[in-house]
Amino acid sequence: MITAFYGITLRIPAGWEDITDALADGSPPTIAKASGVGAVQFSISKYQSGEHPDADFNALKSLMMGFCQNNQIEIDHVSESEYGRVKCASIFSENGSKVISAWLLSNGKGFALVTYVALGEENDEIAGELDQAREMVSSISFDTQ
Repeated sequence: MITAFYGITLRIPAGWEDITDALADGSPPTIAKASGVGAVQFSISKYQSGEHPDADFNALKSLMMGFCQNNQIEIDHVSESEYGRVKCASIFSENGSKVISAWLLSNGKGFALVTYVALGEENDEIAGELDQAREMVSSISFDTQ
């Protein structure tokens, strides 16, 4: 189902629900499966005025590397992809029972940092959720920009 979600539009698969209101105040918009093992969080920033931000692949990759450093996420490689007019830099990290994947997307005006985090040993379930998270990310568009 295609859904407007906190200033972006994306396709959210059946079984995923907005759990933001159940989290601590100030938590970023978050969706998860009711019986799942991970969650997808969104941090969204939109261009308001002034000079347009730098949103080429080099800038996105540099920002992603900074995010990983700031959050002590070990990575070997930052990937890049494009979904229509939206550019994306992404990482995947697995450390013991913690899996994290992060995507930094931009249409040149807005930015969205999307993370999937799962803890546990349910590898098949994590793989399935991660595939669905990737599908969600590839469907993101920025509203009214």
